[in-house]
Amino acid sequence: MNDDLTLLQEYARSESEVAFNTLVSRHVDLVYSAALRRVGAPHLAEEVTQTVFIILARKAGTLGQKTILPGWLCRTARYASSEALRQQRRRQYHEQEAAMQPSTDVTESAETWRHIAPHLDEAMRGLGQKDHDALVLRYFQNRNFAEVGTAMGASEDAAKMRVGRALEKLRRFFTKRGLTLSGAAIAVSISVNSVQATPAGVTAKVSLAAGKGLATTHTLSALVKGTMKTMTWLKLKFGISAAVVALIAGGLATVAVSQTRGNAKSASQKIVRHSYDAYAALKSYSDICNVTAAGGGSETETTGSINLQRPKSYRVEWTQGGGSFTSKGALWSDGNANFKVLSKADVYDSTPPQKMRDMFQTFGLAAGVSGGMASSIPCAFYKQGYGDKLGGVSTGGTETSQKPNEKVGDTDCYVIVSVLDASKLRAKIQTGRSSSSLVTNALSGVTTTTFWIGKADYLIRKIETRIKGSTTQVNWTDDMLKGRLSVLNKPVTPENIAAEREALNQQQALSNQTGYVFTETHGNIQINPDFAAGFFSTR
Repeated sequence: MNDDLTLLQEYARSESEVAFNTLVSRHVDLVYSAALRRVGAPHLAEEVTQTVFIILARKAGTLGQKTILPGWLCRTARYASSEALRQQRRRQYHEQEAAMQPSTDVTESAETWRHIAPHLDEAMRGLGQKDHDALVLRYFQNRNFAEVGTAMGASEDAAKMRVGRALEKLRRFFTKRGLTLSGAAIAVSISVNSVQATPAGVTAKVSLAAGKGLATTHTLSALVKGTMKTMTWLKLKFGISAAVVALIAGGLATVAVSQTRGNAKSASQKIVRHSYDAYAALKSYSDICNVTAAGGGSETETTGSINLQRPKSYRVEWTQGGGSFTSKGALWSDGNANFKVLSKADVYDSTPPQKMRDMFQTFGLAAGVSGGMASSIPCAFYKQGYGDKLGGVSTGGTETSQKPNEKVGDTDCYVIVSVLDASKLRAKIQTGRSSSSLVTNALSGVTTTTFWIGKADYLIRKIETRIKGSTTQVNWTDDMLKGRLSVLNKPVTPENIAAEREALNQQQALSNQTGYVFTETHGNIQINPDFAAGFFSTR
């Protein structure tokens, strides 16, 4: 398990058939079984299995270092299975077969498996990526907790906790569907029955075609193409939701600032004001930032750097992964012109930058796609109105409390909690730059933001933002949807525009139910660094 990515990198670098065939042999049973549960028909499961490994071959050079390959393969098998069923219905020759043949070797789990097998993949789909990957490693591949922890970059105890929480989520899922089962019964049933041996000859077929990234039939070619579009779309949908959430989070704080009066001097307000003063006293600033974003059954991770210098020079760069592809972005200015570039990682270097109107627009439009990295620290440093997460606390515009001090790394920090019930502000919104129509329409739900602020220097080390029930009914115009169809390489037709609008509205409804959590950490902070000449002037 530990050398999956090493083998994948070897294949990407030299097209090593030995490396790829090793991966196929290692994981083909897992993929085939996942496909068979979903599609029922063995011949269709074979096509899905080939599709998954063809896609793996094509994406071998783009999967990130933190990818859990068994989890990635299970998700891709689910996407490919759904696409196969859609294409089969269109061709009108779908055969009704059993979704899964339960194991006859272990009678104590057979009955449980008969009940959960038809619903298992739907239950797994509802998990976040890390929970999903942890269960695949533990119960589909029967890895011990130490191995699960190592694969996920966590301790054995942390792996146990994550697997336990994820298993409880599965138990609740089945309970809601009338299946009263213990977590232990579900775990045993999955371990014993979830992975079946692939039929003879399938492994050789997969290795021969997928190793070259080739689809050998028209049906297989259509299935690969459709599945890859689905994977790209899921990544885009989460990015859209993250952008909306970040926009709301920044906008609501600004609304609170603009509508609040008074001279309350609580301890938390004083700490935040000291933080403002600390950033205002700096001539320059640099850090390394990491942001994790979870919600709607998806997770992304963004890593990058923030470099700021007065009066108006900056460079913010990031890489975001966790979906079907990796994106990169950057913002920069030498104090004169402002630029932004955003694209898939593999075409980033050839993507032309976009000139922006000013700093305010640059940071605002990049808030969501950067995981919030472009809003929190830059807006505190330059004290920008939009995206300033400290604003609501400093002016008393939110319900604020102070928790016991905690450490972030080796730094002792004050812990400040800000709670904004957005619905209470709806009647107070006024038209203007700080309260866009998007923010005005978004005022429902609760946003809870926790800040960890260094006791010695008052600089931010960590921010956690939890947004629940904040439905934004965005008016998706035809022009916006045409642009998204172009990105997805879909025909721009009235039917497709309507379908995209419906999909986006469903995604917004899902985010309202599950909420979002953004966790942002800042390390390697440098105070008043000296930047080299020209550092801010070019990409």
